[in-house]
Amino acid sequence: MNTRRPHQRRSTRRCGFSLLEMVAATALVTGTLVPALAFMRDAMSVSREAHMRSLLSNFAVMKLEEQTSVAMRNWTNLTDNGNLGAYGHSELGYELTQSDAPADGGIAGQLMSISVTIFDDSDASGTPGATEIQITFRTKISKLLSYENEEL
Repeated sequence: MNTRRPHQRRSTRRCGFSLLEMVAATALVTGTLVPALAFMRDAMSVSREAHMRSLLSNFAVMKLEEQTSVAMRNWTNLTDNGNLGAYGHSELGYELTQSDAPADGGIAGQLMSISVTIFDDSDASGTPGATEIQITFRTKISKLLSYENEEL
């Protein structure tokens, strides 16, 4: 026997969300996801630049030490530039100046100034551009007889 009254409705179970609920949920997710993705994008950009600066610093120190040992033995003024393709990084360029001229911070025949600039040569121009990341390291060495008399 049916005990249901005619004005009572049978309760129905909902199996999904309404369109309004879906739009509200999408708006909430979008409102939190977009700023989080922007933050991640910026963090990745900063991370890439920090990695590039670290790489440039390592190569600048290597090139500076290499040139310092050459300058101690030869004591010649020179200017050189090129890329680091021999080390697997042809996209990186360098400029090197080695001088004992007072205008460059040296003392003729006594003190030599050595400067190395390593840069990300993204436009392949061979010179550092205004927007390219670059690192410059400098050092000075004095002329000593012990360097000249050292045998290879």
